[in-house]
Amino acid sequence: MKIKNKLILAGLLIASCNQLVLAEVTDVIEKSYDFDKGGTISLSNVNGNVTISACDCSQVQLTANISASDQQTRDRITVKIKASDSQLSIKTKYAKQQRGSHDRNNHSEVVYTLSVPNSVNLNEIELVNGDLKISGVTGQFNAELVNGELISDGMTSSTDVSMVNGDMELSFDNLNNAKKIKLNSVNGDIVVNLPSDANVKVSAETVSGKISNDFGLQINRGRYVGSDMSGTIGDGSVRLSMENVNGKIKLKNL
Repeated sequence: MKIKNKLILAGLLIASCNQLVLAEVTDVIEKSYDFDKGGTISLSNVNGNVTISACDCSQVQLTANISASDQQTRDRITVKIKASDSQLSIKTKYAKQQRGSHDRNNHSEVVYTLSVPNSVNLNEIELVNGDLKISGVTGQFNAELVNGELISDGMTSSTDVSMVNGDMELSFDNLNNAKKIKLNSVNGDIVVNLPSDANVKVSAETVSGKISNDFGLQINRGRYVGSDMSGTIGDGSVRLSMENVNGKIKLKNL
């Protein structure tokens, strides 16, 4: 009985220690800035999702939710912000670990939520591991993603997105504000939803993925690999370019 009690006590101690090890450190940074409606915002993040939504306002509201496996890991993270009336730069920085302190169980992320004036320009939105959601922004949009998903409501005036691993979906209720759309992917599907009255000049190309569309555009399939598609919908006033290596391209009618 004594041995059994000791084993139970040891088990409880181990469970308690594991809970201490797994206890996560969290922190929240909240900032607000008066901002020009035509200003430019850039953001760079390593681990964590980013959500940017627009409002009829003249201020940027920024929230950064930081979580880390322990305080030492949290202390390595710095959110660097440079702000003026027309420029806002946000970067997640990680201090180098001391030699011999590597721990595979360490993890951290910074999740950003931004409310911005609707006509700002989103320039150099760069994510390594994380999803990106954009809604209501009518300015320019430029982004590079390594691992993640992109969802956009397609309100931006020009769109230039490059992605390595992950799907992207852009939905355009209308193209009144759009000028050009350029989408590139390596591994993942590209889905573009257009209204039935869209005016778009389309070019699309894949290496190993399939292409489909709801607008009757001709699709040419390569003899060995790849497919391509080109054509004009309406008067073709908006240029839409899509390139994919390993993934599908879908042009859909809303």
